[in-house]
Amino acid sequence: MRLRTARALIGGAFVGPVVIEVVAGRIGRIRPATGDESVDHDVVDGVVTAGLLDLQVNGSFGVDVAGADESGWQTLLTGLAARGVTGIEPTVITAPLPDTVAALERVGRARDAFADEPVARILGAHLEGPFLSPARKGAHRAECMLMPERSHLDTLLERPTARDALRTLTLAPELPGALDAIRRLTGEGYIVAVGHSDATAAQVHAAGDAGATMTTHVFNAQRPLKPREPGVPGAVLTDDRFFVGTIIDGQHLDHRVVSLVLSAAGRRTVGVTDAIVTAGLDAGHWLDFGGEPVANDEHGLGRRHDGTIAGAGIVLDEGVRRMIGAGIDPAVVLAACTENAARSLGRTDIGHVAEGAVADLVQWDAGWHPARVWVGGRALSMTTR
Repeated sequence: MRLRTARALIGGAFVGPVVIEVVAGRIGRIRPATGDESVDHDVVDGVVTAGLLDLQVNGSFGVDVAGADESGWQTLLTGLAARGVTGIEPTVITAPLPDTVAALERVGRARDAFADEPVARILGAHLEGPFLSPARKGAHRAECMLMPERSHLDTLLERPTARDALRTLTLAPELPGALDAIRRLTGEGYIVAVGHSDATAAQVHAAGDAGATMTTHVFNAQRPLKPREPGVPGAVLTDDRFFVGTIIDGQHLDHRVVSLVLSAAGRRTVGVTDAIVTAGLDAGHWLDFGGEPVANDEHGLGRRHDGTIAGAGIVLDEGVRRMIGAGIDPAVVLAACTENAARSLGRTDIGHVAEGAVADLVQWDAGWHPARVWVGGRALSMTTR
């Protein structure tokens, strides 16, 4: 396939016109366009980027990743791909440890089952809990939280399918044993994120010393930034070792706060949704999430009956539109959801329009809706959008 586009997001900036040549599912060559070449697709007015990567997806379209069956995964992964999301970290929140292990195993089986399908890729599970601070629990069940003791980690990782499925684990670094847990997890190749934490800035920097490299939804469910105690946000925004996961639904964070994060963290900013089971649904559909009911409000924000925010009710392409609509540079927003996200995982083969990368590509129209999506060079049907 040869794709000519007026603009493509490459290295954090729009360049073009270029021709992108796809061979055997990967980008074989990118070269300046002359206008005379024969191409299969010609994007005259739109923009082409790598597919979006959402590293915090608890569910969407009525499907909760913690308990999804094969049909549910099909609905989730197909629906996300049609919205331009070509890679996700299915996110499992705090639950009894045996349930968590079972959920990780289901994620692993789904990753293998759909690996060759033109759907959103499963990049590994993101385990958000149970090693969190009850003081910053958010919508998590405090009664299911645990200390990051060796025995609990052993239980979490003892089954090969669960161990292989896990990619990222969010924990509160101030908990007893947390630094040893970070050293163990990162030593075994996992990514550790600081989140749902009452840690001081010094404790966050200590987590960085131990190997933590990610932040889960900065400013949400964590010790806040204060003049004489930077807390979690102040620590990660000023520590270049941390990528900064940032919810871009315009509800968890005001768009001006997102702009602040982008100004401080730059290309360490990773745009996510924290999407839950209600994402992509209308308001008022009450569904179970984490053992308690949740529904979207009129702003597309998932809430418990008591008003507690449980997660986002939107898909990442909507977050992109909201941030661009608020005046943030489109290249910066899209880089946060593609290139930056890929780098946070240590990946160069996804999330980039680059020679050798997998040809997961999105063509955006003038309103920043996905007009075409390719996964591994294969065009998707957009009828499910």
